Amino acid sequence: MNSRLALTFTSIGHALMHMFAAFYFVIVLAIEEEWKISYDELIRLWTIGALLIGLGAIPAGWLSDKWSRAGMMLIMFFGLGFSSILCGLSKDKSFLFIGLTFLGLFCSIYHPVAISWVVNLSSKTGKALGVNGIFGGFGIGFGALFAGFLIDKFSWQIAFIVPGIISIIVGCSLLIVILMNLISLKNISIIKKDETYSKQNLLFIILILFFAMFALGFTFQILQTSAPKVIDLRLKDEFNITKLGVGLSIALIYGFTGLTTLIGGIMADHFPLKRIYVIGIFAQVPCFYLISTYSGLPLILVCFFAVMFNSGILSAENMLLAKFTPQKNHGMMYGLKFILAFGAGPLAVYYVSKVYEFTQEFYILFISCSIIVFFTAILASFLPVKEKLKKVF
Repeated sequence: MNSRLALTFTSIGHALMHMFAAFYFVIVLAIEEEWKISYDELIRLWTIGALLIGLGAIPAGWLSDKWSRAGMMLIMFFGLGFSSILCGLSKDKSFLFIGLTFLGLFCSIYHPVAISWVVNLSSKTGKALGVNGIFGGFGIGFGALFAGFLIDKFSWQIAFIVPGIISIIVGCSLLIVILMNLISLKNISIIKKDETYSKQNLLFIILILFFAMFALGFTFQILQTSAPKVIDLRLKDEFNITKLGVGLSIALIYGFTGLTTLIGGIMADHFPLKRIYVIGIFAQVPCFYLISTYSGLPLILVCFFAVMFNSGILSAENMLLAKFTPQKNHGMMYGLKFILAFGAGPLAVYYVSKVYEFTQEFYILFISCSIIVFFTAILASFLPVKEKLKKVF
């Protein structure tokens, strides 16, 4: 199998998946104006879709272990494309709800399938995960910018339909590559397993990691869900910001922080994974606190740093999970990880909608995020992982 070609499709898939999972938070601002329906009511239409991103991860991971990671990626590209087009054709809330639900279902395929694919095909796992991670941040940032552009120049319907067509084209490309035998449908692995921990310590490590994944997923989803509205509220009077301006702000926050995933991945190949993980979590605490009160350009900056530190630890987190779980079950274990990380999504959406419904602001929202992340960092510091400093470069 051509591992570079596989990494190419997983990276493109990462960008598309995160674009589809996040661009509604910009598009909803235009639907709110056109349909004259409140923001909190429209944002709740994504709740089931967000839930399915988590719930679908386990069966997707299991199928990728038992059948084919490449095959599951193929299903994802086509499913995302047709679901997004369905959203763009919506005439009412019910139709939009159905489209968003299917969008969440097909989004659930990506992480358990693609991350296990990358981990099992890469000799320099951290760097490969870092490269892959760049595209995730790019997908969120570019997706928001692209959606804002398409809304301002055309309509919110086009903002759904054009990305859908792009995903279908990528799916057709992967199908051609598979038919040419450049990528195999069979699962292949080149990694070696190093088991040095007792079952008791392994269980303790996995439980701490899973709790941290849920907590960090919850706070990440809160920021991703609310950031467009927070920016729209706090920059509207000062800068008279448009939907394109909101999209550009999100692009600045998420697009460039993808580079920190690469840096974090390279560091994960050379430094103790626990050290990277704990420091990165602690660094998010002041960021969320400052987001609760800042406005204007400082708000964009602290959002940038919050996402930067979150993305910087992802490679270390994925490598820790791979290190302490059976190789043949990597897809399933990543499914469990992402059912926690993305399963927190509907809770985040509901929490955001309720906080905004009662306060018409987001101060309490981000203070609570700061507290959650602080206690998560404390817990992660108790990980019983003993590592020596690796050879640096």
